Amino acid sequence: MTDLLVSVRDGFEFREAVAAGVGIIDFKEPSRGALAAVDPAIWHAAALGIAPLAGGAPSIRLQYSGAIANDPVIPTRPLLSAALGEAADWQGVVSQLPRAFHFAKIGPSGIKTPAAMKQLWDSASQCIGPATELVAVAYADSESATCMAAEQVFQLAAEFGFRRCLVDTFSKDGRSSIEHLGYTRLRTLGRIATQASMKWSLSGSIRLTMVDRLVSERVFPDCYAVRGDVCRTDRTSRLCPSRLQQWVDCVSILHPRSLGPIESR
Repeated sequence: MTDLLVSVRDGFEFREAVAAGVGIIDFKEPSRGALAAVDPAIWHAAALGIAPLAGGAPSIRLQYSGAIANDPVIPTRPLLSAALGEAADWQGVVSQLPRAFHFAKIGPSGIKTPAAMKQLWDSASQCIGPATELVAVAYADSESATCMAAEQVFQLAAEFGFRRCLVDTFSKDGRSSIEHLGYTRLRTLGRIATQASMKWSLSGSIRLTMVDRLVSERVFPDCYAVRGDVCRTDRTSRLCPSRLQQWVDCVSILHPRSLGPIESR
């Protein structure tokens, strides 16, 4: 099935995303750019909130504001992801990332050459350790981010042995990754990922109304990563439960690298 990643900024939004059944919950501070880290205390609260039930069945107890919520245990265990910042500032927080986090990502702004990108990935992988998977990030608006084009990043990630890639937007001005790259380039990214057996995520002002067109254009990301379209107004506002549920329901019937929705088969 296609995955859904939703970015949250604190324990309350984490709780809402879990209740909606989001599979991958990503922590970042949207008021400070594309991939700004949250306070590490929020990471630790989320990590402590996830625990196995007796017998090893996956579950989650929702924890926020220093206390366990009174809600019953929800029978799901989301994967946790953390934005660590950009290439210039991730080292200030990486040592505080809990081992319970499955994924971490760093924005490649300012990285202009393959050698510099590989150096970033090498350094980050050593600091993060084997428990957390580093996700390669490409910016659709690479000129704004002064970094390598998305296709170059995906190809380099394939050579480096990455298992997951993400395409996002650096400048949060309302223009989507689709507008920056177009469908042909997005299909190219999908092809690079498929040939390397990498999963790829599409982010960057992606809206639910865009999904049908992406399917018709045969663009099939393995994961949709959203923030602004599940918020009440813009990406810096609070999550909207009804929009969140609409995304969960939509993604539940999508299949990557296929005809799209189950109904079309």
